[in-house]
Amino acid sequence: MNRTRSLAATTALLTSAAPLALVTAGAGPAQAAARTYFVSASGSDSNPGTSTGAPFRTIQKAADSAGPGDTVSLMNGTYSERSAGSNVLTVTRSGRPGAPITFTAHPGHSPVIHPVHAWNGISVNGASYITIKNLEVKGNNAALNLAGAERGSKKGDPTYNTNCISIERNRTTGDLSHHIEVTGNRVHDCAGGGISAIDADHVTISGNHVHSNSWYTVYATSGISVLTPRDIGGGDSGTYKIRITGNRVHDNETKIKWEKCRCYSDGNGIIVDTLKGDADHPAYSGRTLVADNISYDNGGSGIHSYKSQHVDIVHNTAYMNGRSTRMDSYANIFAHDSTDVRLLNNIAYGRPDQATNSKSRNTNVTYDYNIYFGGKAPEVKGAHDVVAEPKFVNASTGASADFRLRDGSPAIGSGIPFAAVTTDFTGSRRTSGAPDRGAYSFGAGTIDAPQGGRSDAGPAGSTAPAGKSAGASADGSADGTATGATPAAEAAAGGNSDSGLNADGAGTPLAETGGSDPTIPLAVAAAVLAIGGGLVLAARRKRR
Repeated sequence: MNRTRSLAATTALLTSAAPLALVTAGAGPAQAAARTYFVSASGSDSNPGTSTGAPFRTIQKAADSAGPGDTVSLMNGTYSERSAGSNVLTVTRSGRPGAPITFTAHPGHSPVIHPVHAWNGISVNGASYITIKNLEVKGNNAALNLAGAERGSKKGDPTYNTNCISIERNRTTGDLSHHIEVTGNRVHDCAGGGISAIDADHVTISGNHVHSNSWYTVYATSGISVLTPRDIGGGDSGTYKIRITGNRVHDNETKIKWEKCRCYSDGNGIIVDTLKGDADHPAYSGRTLVADNISYDNGGSGIHSYKSQHVDIVHNTAYMNGRSTRMDSYANIFAHDSTDVRLLNNIAYGRPDQATNSKSRNTNVTYDYNIYFGGKAPEVKGAHDVVAEPKFVNASTGASADFRLRDGSPAIGSGIPFAAVTTDFTGSRRTSGAPDRGAYSFGAGTIDAPQGGRSDAGPAGSTAPAGKSAGASADGSADGTATGATPAAEAAAGGNSDSGLNADGAGTPLAETGGSDPTIPLAVAAAVLAIGGGLVLAARRKRR
């Protein structure tokens, strides 16, 4: 589980009817690309690369040629690193606001980025305004095995530590990566992390299918991870700058001990790590949204906040996570050692004897309007939390898993409006009244896999109609009961609250863990944000 930093003072925010920092996915291409560079497995880097008839051979050549507003269009073929220990693609050139550099599959084509002895399939290295969409990044797990990893996995060898997509700072120049979008990709079978963003800002990770990663690395990685983000251009706790939305994440698990502690750690579906800062990183001031994700059958947690602040974990579905037998079972969806975190409208279906949530070391952490089933009794239970079978169409950890809601599900029409999440996993608009809990709205249809190999993933976002982006120890400091929480202001129509608090109009406070401050309603009038993406290989501390 990833880390999060020391408490930043929570700011009282406006309770207007405006959504909390809704964005129009402003990092999407806002203008026509200036030029398209084509890449083909049968091309040549001596070609001009500006037509399908004369494409480049390597993605790197195209990346080194592209500028703001340009598109790198990958045609059919398998693309691997040119030399052991390099990356298949290293992105160091930046776009600019409204003119990102876009890396995507050519229409009708299914290219595969296949790192074999590379540190990363794609590394965004100190670059900004970059979009990665509709691609398949396939690691080399099929050629590796656990026995080999136990013998040979070590820090200096990329063979067992390959990450699929990593967003990080440039270690030579110190430049930070920011305004990165990673949307609609299939990211799988990397020995290291799936999608990670470290020391980055304005990151959107949306609509990706991320599975079967982290198996063999000596680093504590996960399916999707955001670690120690840095504020670019300032930030406030009422503005979303990081979004993890509409992803399907499963079968990610660490099977090798983390080299830093010689212990097993992480292998989570989604982790938000160390936003409170630590000795080496300042606290992050922006807000993070984790919404409409489906996370199941991962070794660690489904979704959690670790040593973090200013995080909303809303409308997610987590099923049978914590599968690893190598470490104590993590809960499905929870916060640990965190502050100003809200966990609302989620469904968490646990394994027998699995922890359900956590109140450990939390301050001003709100759990409510969630559905729990299986596992242990919740450590903290909100006034509107329900312990009941959620009635999925086909609850499973296999290929036929279908977490849509069946008729009679207690999740139907029982959630609390949350204005920053207006659509569900499929992109269908949520009801204007009491929404359905979990990632799916009742009656949502299945969706086709887009090109680029993104199977069963939601659309590229779920927070706004246009441009959607969409542990541990029981030493808790609070008993999980409400402590004078102040209800959010009710919106005029149907009790819809922009902060998602007390939408039933009853005025019952939400359950809060830690401290005695009231729940702070989050709504920021006139908030418009930017976006970005990423993640990378990095040593982490054991997170529970």
